[in-house]
Amino acid sequence: MPQELPSDLITGADPARELDALFVNAPLRDYDERPRVNDFTLPVLGMAYIATYAATCGFNVGVLDAEAHGLGIHHTARLVNAVAPRWAGFNLLAPTYEISARIAVQLDPGIKVMLGGHQAKAMPAEILLDPRMRSCEALVIGEGETRVAALLDDHRRYLAQDPHHDAGRLEANMVGARGCPYDCSFCGAAVSANPDITIRTRQPDNILAEMHELHGVGVSAFRFVDDLFLGARRVITTMMQVFTANRVGEWARWDATGRINVLHRASNDTLDALAANGLREVALGSESGSQRMLTRIDKRITPAMTRTVVRRLAERGINVKGYFILGFPGETCSEIDETVYLVHELWETTETLPGRFNCPRSPRQQRGSSTP
Repeated sequence: MPQELPSDLITGADPARELDALFVNAPLRDYDERPRVNDFTLPVLGMAYIATYAATCGFNVGVLDAEAHGLGIHHTARLVNAVAPRWAGFNLLAPTYEISARIAVQLDPGIKVMLGGHQAKAMPAEILLDPRMRSCEALVIGEGETRVAALLDDHRRYLAQDPHHDAGRLEANMVGARGCPYDCSFCGAAVSANPDITIRTRQPDNILAEMHELHGVGVSAFRFVDDLFLGARRVITTMMQVFTANRVGEWARWDATGRINVLHRASNDTLDALAANGLREVALGSESGSQRMLTRIDKRITPAMTRTVVRRLAERGINVKGYFILGFPGETCSEIDETVYLVHELWETTETLPGRFNCPRSPRQQRGSSTP
C-alpha cells in the first residue's frame, strides 16, 4: 500500500502511488548539528531533468533537496525511509560525498541506491568499495536521463526553490548547454576529465520557448546556470539574434556564466546587444590575480583581460560576479596577495559605473568591510 508523503519537502511525487525513485541532493554539511544561516541555494536542475524524463516514461519520482531545505543527515535519512522508494538516487560531488555516504548507510536495506555525478565518475572504485555504499546497485557514469529510466524499468515540479522571488521579480533557473570545451586543471567539468562527453547546446528557439512558458506564470528573471552560456562567440551571436527578434529585453532580465577570453574579444556591438537584451549579471571565473597561477591551471586569461572585461561590462550596466580560488597547490602568499589586490581593484573600478563587481560571500559584501 503506497504511503502518503510525510513531508511536503519532497517535490514532484504522487503520494497516491508507490514511489519508484527519490532523488536526494545531500546537504553541504550536517544541519542537524548547526542550522543554515542563508535561505537560498542554486536548484538541482540536473536532478530535475532526470526526474522529468523519468516521469514522462510513466514512473513516480520525487526530489528531496536537503541542501535547499537545510536538512541534517538523520532528518534526511528518516524522510527517505518514511516514503520507502524502490530507489534512492544521490548526485555525488566532492563537497557532499561524505554527507551522502552517511545518509546512504542509514537507509533501509530494501531501498536500492543509485549514484551519479562528478565524484562517481572520478572515483568509481573507491565509492563501490566504501562499506557505507553497500546498497548501491547502480553507478551511473555520464548522462543520467535515459540510464535512470532504464534502471527504473525492472522539470520544475521537482525544484524546491524554483521559481523564487528575488529583488521584486519571480526568477527561474535554466540550463542552455551541457559540457565545457576548456581544460582548467582544477575543474571536474574540464574537457580532459570528460572525454566521453560532447558539448551539447540547446537551440535558441528551444530556450526561448521555455522562457515564454515560464513568463506565462509570472517569471521575468532567468538565471542560466550551465558552465558557459556566454562561452562561445557563435552561441552568443545566435542567441542575441533570437533574443533581439523576440524583444526579450523588454520583458525579461537574465544572468549567465561567461568566459573572460571570449568576452575580451567581443566587439562593442556584441556587448551592447547583451545589455539591450536584458543581461543583468555575468559570472566570471577569474580564479587568480597571479599570472603564474593562471598559466599553471591553463585558464587562458590574464589579470589585464579580467580588468578590461569587467570595466566594459560595468560601463553598460551589466553587473559582474567574480569567482576566485585561494590556496592552489604551490601558490605563494604573495600570489594570494595579488588576487586580493585584484579584487580590490575591480571593486574600485566599478564604484562609479552603472554596473558593479561582486565577489560572492566576501566579508565586504556581508558586513561592509573594506577587505575581501
